[in-house]
Amino acid sequence: MQNRLTKLLAAAALGMTFATAAASADPVTVFHDKPFYQSGWDGLTATAKKDGIDLNFSAYATDQFQAYIQSSLMSGDAPQAFTWWNGTKLKEIVDSGQLAPLDDLWAKKIASGEYDASSAAPFTVDGHIYGMPTGLNRWIVLYNKAQFEKAGIANPPATWEELIAAADKLKAAGITPFNASIQDGWRGFVWFQELLLRTNPEAYALLNQGKLKYTDEPVKNVFKIWNDFYAKGYFTDPTSQEEPLDFARGKGAMYLFGDWIIGLVEKGGMKAGTDFGAFIMPNVDPSLPNNVIVEGAPIVITKAGMENPDVVKFADWYMSENAMNSWATDPGLYAGNLKAKTPNTIITDIAKIATDGKYNSVTRYWEASPSEIVLPAVEEFNRFMTNPSPEAADKAMANIEAIASQYWANHQ
Repeated sequence: MQNRLTKLLAAAALGMTFATAAASADPVTVFHDKPFYQSGWDGLTATAKKDGIDLNFSAYATDQFQAYIQSSLMSGDAPQAFTWWNGTKLKEIVDSGQLAPLDDLWAKKIASGEYDASSAAPFTVDGHIYGMPTGLNRWIVLYNKAQFEKAGIANPPATWEELIAAADKLKAAGITPFNASIQDGWRGFVWFQELLLRTNPEAYALLNQGKLKYTDEPVKNVFKIWNDFYAKGYFTDPTSQEEPLDFARGKGAMYLFGDWIIGLVEKGGMKAGTDFGAFIMPNVDPSLPNNVIVEGAPIVITKAGMENPDVVKFADWYMSENAMNSWATDPGLYAGNLKAKTPNTIITDIAKIATDGKYNSVTRYWEASPSEIVLPAVEEFNRFMTNPSPEAADKAMANIEAIASQYWANHQ
């Protein structure tokens, strides 16, 4: 109760901050929960200023940010521009009726050749487009080239057997195979989603639709593999709060994450393509279809925002080649603009692999399942990672299923 009260009070205080900023017509303020991109936001601000746009970005902690946005939408007083997520999370706020569809803006940008229509798909709800991308990111495995060479691994793994063999060679060479943590409180789902997708993609879809239980065999199999990896010492310290820097420092040879992390790894001193490469996690069963998790992160505009000429001007500018060149430079993200430069060679190489291999794009667990399930599920995944055991796995599955079954009973 005390924790809930603290969050509510924090959200109320944050609401006063949002309201104060939103009341000012100048500059345009975009609210977000991604302070790790601060230098990138600063770069956009500087670029915008050169283009005659007064812009500001304000960062907040994820839990407070979500609480404020959801409560402000309920009260009808949401900020005019803010970042969000795609999938179920986007639909949840579209249903408030306060977001502005951006169909006309996208039509203009597609007609100019700056964007492909497919880039709008992650932000489309009920036939309308509600977001401008901050990133269109595949979830891949980065690998440390020097550590692979030290362990006698000539090429990145192309099969599950090669992945396990690489992990064993790395362990034998005194190198921890995988870098993974619960940093910032939300990362616990990363390996859960990937292992389920690599073992049973149909089960992944059914779970997110409420047609499979968290206590069913496909999920049990995920925890069995996950726990086995921990038992073998495959993972780094889960409590670290410097996950991308841990990879840059060589604490783990492979790093499963969204490609948006590449710029943060480079800030740790490594060079993409030179010091580290990337591959898409192979399936456990090679007969399964090629899939890759894709995350689409939007900036959304409220209907009130679209009545503000400054916000309309910002939206058009933000999707421009000039703005996206800045964003590709720092934090090094690809956001769909076909005329803007590619952030790094890894993104180019992985895009070719995905195209040549006819990979299906699969929505990330965070956005694919309802928030009412995902948030408590992540807490359970985190607890398992910090104290992995078969008993902890059973408890996590049972606790998540109790929440999921109650949610789906009221929503199906």
